[in-house]
Amino acid sequence: MATDIHFVVGNHPFLRIKGSLEPLEEEELITPEVMKSIISFFVPEEKLEIADQKKELKFIYDWLGKARFRVHIFQQKGHYSVSLKIINAQIRPLAELGLPKIVETFIQQPKGIIFIAGPFNSGRSTTLNSMIQAINQTRAEHILYLEQPIEYLFVNHKSVIEQREVGLDVESFASGLASAKDEDVDVVAVAKIDSPQALELLLELAESGRLVIAVLDYDTTIAALDGLISEFNDAKLSWARNVLADFLVGMIVQRLVKTLDGEMTLATEILTPSASAQALIKEGRFSQIESIIQTSKAEGMVSLDRSLIELVKAGKVSSEEALNQAIDPRSIKNLLRK
Repeated sequence: MATDIHFVVGNHPFLRIKGSLEPLEEEELITPEVMKSIISFFVPEEKLEIADQKKELKFIYDWLGKARFRVHIFQQKGHYSVSLKIINAQIRPLAELGLPKIVETFIQQPKGIIFIAGPFNSGRSTTLNSMIQAINQTRAEHILYLEQPIEYLFVNHKSVIEQREVGLDVESFASGLASAKDEDVDVVAVAKIDSPQALELLLELAESGRLVIAVLDYDTTIAALDGLISEFNDAKLSWARNVLADFLVGMIVQRLVKTLDGEMTLATEILTPSASAQALIKEGRFSQIESIIQTSKAEGMVSLDRSLIELVKAGKVSSEEALNQAIDPRSIKNLLRK
């Protein structure tokens, strides 16, 4: 089943199936006229003017209640292009995602910070939505979810969920987080951290006793920690490190890897706030955290390379795929030899 569809003038349509792009060569090449028809089908009249002004537009399209797409319209080489991401109709239970069991304990915490990192198309949004739904089904909390655009429409169970769309309901992620500081909110979830101001507000919310869950655009734990702290100047650097160390509930770094049968499965890296990890974060010695992750299985930590090795041992993933996805391919080679 395809997860994405891409329309580019001068090309055949492309589908992303099981992680790979495949052209629909039996279809005609897309002309500017055909592109106009595609855009007129997906874009309501009131949004066409916005697309013309900004040269880019992202929104959710609901097709007759049967399918939902995240639509991205943008310009390149003087023509519009359209990318569609198919949104699954149901939010998958957290236990079905293939994450380590300790992740389920993260959302049981009343306060702190949970980061979900990984490259594009690694299932980060799926994990975030599953976490929100798990809280919704088990705890009475007031949840604020900032998105751009809103993908899933949650139904309140035990919790009350407010979904605010950046650009429509709030001006920016930062403004949405700023307003949350003065509201009766227990859990704050953000689909993106797009500015240093948003990051600082996120840490302040965790410091004030909320549970914060945020998606990051980094593909390793070390890169995520480096990237987060690099946003702060010298005056705020020590404060940011201390808050991150003291309030970190867990960091999940995930990526989807191809299995031997051509499907996709999840490989993960997990950082938990052990005493040694907290000390290294406070001192800014992030490069040493990888060795902590590798030797702290008892604290619930999992290295990405170890996760890949386990997938190979279980007969799910080839050694070649594991090497392609590894942080340290040499260490994986050594482990595979053993």
